[in-house]
Amino acid sequence: MRITNSIRLTFCTILFCLTGLLCLTGCGKSDAFERTQVEGMVTLNGEPVNQGVITFIPEGKGAAAGTNIESGKFVIPKETGPSPGEYRVEIDSSVPTGKQILETDGETMVDEFENGIPPRFNRQTELKVTLKTGNNQQLFDLETE
Repeated sequence: MRITNSIRLTFCTILFCLTGLLCLTGCGKSDAFERTQVEGMVTLNGEPVNQGVITFIPEGKGAAAGTNIESGKFVIPKETGPSPGEYRVEIDSSVPTGKQILETDGETMVDEFENGIPPRFNRQTELKVTLKTGNNQQLFDLETE
């Protein structure tokens, strides 16, 4: 996926909004789900993911949650965290390709971006975790090959 600066901002905004909406799963007049804290590290080929988004999507009933990844680290506090249970995990990170492309205005050249995380760790995720009550520590050591 190739992304321009303006599309990257829109992409990041949409991801952030979707993550926020996922955090509201199961919310009504009162939160029907127990919540748990999740924190950890995300690396790609042994290096910390500089910036990105991580999302925990329940396999059954439960509260979904997500947050930003900065310098490889992420923290989701209990108040907005997922419920204990089984989860699919999606990880995204926009990275520059080193190329310049024409902006949508048809005049300006901008940096091109793409998702630096392979699809098997985001939309086609193979990542699954079981979260327990309390503080959960997770390490996602991703490899491109």
